[in-house]
Amino acid sequence: MLRQAQQHWLSRIILYMFKDVPKLVERCIQGEKKAWEEFIEHFSGLLYYSARERLKRNGIAFGEQDIEDIVQSVFLEILEKGRLKEIREREKVSSWLSIMAQTRALNYIRQKRERLLRGEEFYRIDNIRVDTQGHIEEGLLIKLEEIIEGFDEREKIVLKMNIIYGKTHKEIAGFMNISINTVSTIIARRKKVLKEKLKDF
Repeated sequence: MLRQAQQHWLSRIILYMFKDVPKLVERCIQGEKKAWEEFIEHFSGLLYYSARERLKRNGIAFGEQDIEDIVQSVFLEILEKGRLKEIREREKVSSWLSIMAQTRALNYIRQKRERLLRGEEFYRIDNIRVDTQGHIEEGLLIKLEEIIEGFDEREKIVLKMNIIYGKTHKEIAGFMNISINTVSTIIARRKKVLKEKLKDF
């Protein structure tokens, strides 16, 4: 699929070397339906490639549907908000689209993560996996859940990922898009509370 997307994109770029890009953009702005169809056909490959490479460079896991959703969201935003009017140098529309796709890709994944983390089922006790050595007993897990539920939403996520799921500070920071220092501060501060409340457990 990647090779096809790349070939599609490159062929469209070559084709547009012989077309009047500023004129096409102007036709889209004027609301010409056929022009918009041409715009989507010729630039969808570029958006796909740009979004995919940005996610890949940032080490973010994604699927084919994610990329397709990102591309569709970019086209919808351009159409519904009239974003093409913002382009001053219309012959550079390819660069503008590439940057837009990359930015939307990162925002899309961040929003998707937030939606997942808001789901109650994501952190239910019966979804927790412990190692075969049983280092964390079920009773302790339940108690930890009870205590952590009293923290704010970001603290709950950080503590559960660190203590229950065994994620490193760096992994948590990358997943939540916050600094490692913020993660470390939350863990250090709240572990004191946990230690106090679990001293008789």
